[in-house]
Amino acid sequence: MDMDVSLLNPFLSSCQEAFSQMFNIAPQNKDPYLLHPGTHPWEISGIVGVSGDEIGIVAFRLHKLLASKMLEISGITVDTEEERDAMEKDLVTEFTNIITGNAVSAITNRNISVSAPFVLSGPNHEISWPRNTKIIAVPFITRQGTFEVDLCFKDR
Repeated sequence: MDMDVSLLNPFLSSCQEAFSQMFNIAPQNKDPYLLHPGTHPWEISGIVGVSGDEIGIVAFRLHKLLASKMLEISGITVDTEEERDAMEKDLVTEFTNIITGNAVSAITNRNISVSAPFVLSGPNHEISWPRNTKIIAVPFITRQGTFEVDLCFKDR
């Protein structure tokens, strides 16, 4: 893995800070690994496109159970399963926006813009990663569940 840590670390720090501030959850990151697209355990992925000095994709991926816990901690109540599903997706979209926005603001040595976040969900949903580009995955653990931040920047 040869991703520049000046790109990786702001995303990890932003994720940890946002979880701590918004949900009083202290995630611990594990060792990064090289992700090979294909089957995966995640049920929800918040995704942003990156452009400017760097081009690629950042994904915040988690299980529905953790999204439900985040919703519960937020104090948001829902009446139906359809409403819960929609609110979880909205929460993941907004959380992805927050962690990405904070990370990009912390990267001062590059001009980077991000797209509006969107969510993919469902078992084994597919992300269209840039071809022939390494994807660095950083797993996190919390008492409420696991999640992962995946970063893929094309070499320029």
